[in-house]
Parts: sequence; C-alpha cells; structure tokens
Amino acid sequence: MQKLMLLGLFILVACSPIPSTQDGIEEEKLLIEISDLYSAGHEQLESYLKNQPSVGRMLDSNLAATLLITLTIEYDDGEKERVQQSGSFILNGQYILTAGHGFFVESGKLIDLEAQTISRQMLDLNVVALRSTRDEFSNQDWAILQPVKTRRTKSLTMAPTGYSGKDTYILGFPGGMGLNDTSRVVHALEVEDGSVYPLAVICERSITRPGLLAPKVGAIPVQGMSGAPVLGKDGRLIGLFSSISRTRNIAGWHYIFHMSDLPFETLDSLSKI
Repeated sequence: MQKLMLLGLFILVACSPIPSTQDGIEEEKLLIEISDLYSAGHEQLESYLKNQPSVGRMLDSNLAATLLITLTIEYDDGEKERVQQSGSFILNGQYILTAGHGFFVESGKLIDLEAQTISRQMLDLNVVALRSTRDEFSNQDWAILQPVKTRRTKSLTMAPTGYSGKDTYILGFPGGMGLNDTSRVVHALEVEDGSVYPLAVICERSITRPGLLAPKVGAIPVQGMSGAPVLGKDGRLIGLFSSISRTRNIAGWHYIFHMSDLPFETLDSLSKI
C-alpha cells in the first residue's frame, strides 16, 4: 500500500498518557497529551472515511501539494523565533500560496524562509506578493511565494468561482505536528526519521456566514494551520485557513476568502513569467 494512503486510513497509535501527580490535579486523573487529542480526532476521521471513501481518495491525492512553511524572525533585541504555517503548491509547483499575516512582524524582520515537502525536501523561498488586510471592507490574508530553485510538482487546482457546497476540507500542519510514515503523530520540526504528512480536518461551511467553518471531524486547526488549503469535495482549492476567534464558548474557524476573491490577474501574470 502506498505511503500516501496513510491519510485515507488514519489509524494512529496514541501516545500513552503517563500518570502524573501535580499540584491541583487529583492523582486518579491523568493528563491528556496533545497527541492523544489528535489521535481521538483521527479515529473520528477514519470512521467518516469508511463511509466516504471518495473523500479519502481526494485528500490522499492532494498530500504532495501541501507544505510546511517556516519563517525565522529576528527581533530588534537580537532574539530569533521560528514561526510555522502551512501552504500549498499552485501553478504546477511554480508558486506557493499561504497566509500573509505571519510576514507582518512588529519590531522584527524576516531573516529566513523555507518550506518542507511531505517527502522531506527543503525549499528556500522568495516572497512574490503579500496581502493582509482586515477591516469592514476587506478581509484578505494571503502570500504568494516562489521556490528559489524552480521545480515542477503536484499542485492544487483553484476554483475560479465561489464555492457553493457545504462541507470543506483542510490539509495543514497544526502546532508543528503531522503524521510520519508509520502513521504516528510526530512533531514536524523535530522528527528525524520518516516523512511528515499533514493532518486533516473536515468542516461544515456556514451558508449564512461563508467565511466561517464549523468543525465536524479530524484534528483541530490550531497554530500552524495558517495558510492551509481549504478544499471542496472535488479537491479544488476554494480558500485559505487563517485563524480561530472565540466569543465566549463559541469558536469561529475562519477561512478568510474564497479563491474568487483572490486577484486572479496577479496569478495570471505570474503564470506568464
């Protein structure tokens, strides 16, 4: 069975929680590690995919187009920070689409930018275009990057019109985590052996508020999922995941624009370079 069928199977071996006595925690209550939470989500996803095998095939076919992107920021005081987000290949691998907000840093500057593919290839990147605006008239958050060394590879097909369906699918690398080639959750930036695969989440798109996603099954999109591709049932790229906002106990999972809102004239001009 091919490695890329891992996503369709999603049988994870949970990291066993270790009993721990800590102040304020009853001895019989065990701490739940984050990998256990992801494992629980993927057990739900595995069950879902058994009944929807076409979705598993669609997600599987798009794994190679997803990327783990790392920005290295140096602040005025000399401190450096590595910031993770997700992205995807577009236009036959000539360019990469991701979120833009990570590139706008106060009192700091971007000193390094690279991406890792699921086959563990490292790519140095250049920034081609950025947009990060949030006001009552605009809500865009995207960046277009380009590999320093041009390559042709699997890329996502962009939907030229607004998405009319309800279910959407996110492929990204939450919190520095992913799946390796043994189907085990790993820390993507620390793994030494095995390829790193993105985690998936299936969401329900709000018909009345199309910029919001509600979770159904799969891993929770948290920090690191910024820029992850949002796919329709046909596997076309319909938007980008940006952020999570909370109002009391309600979490709004934003995908911040349809691909029809992206300036296609920009993409068209890139494809002719």
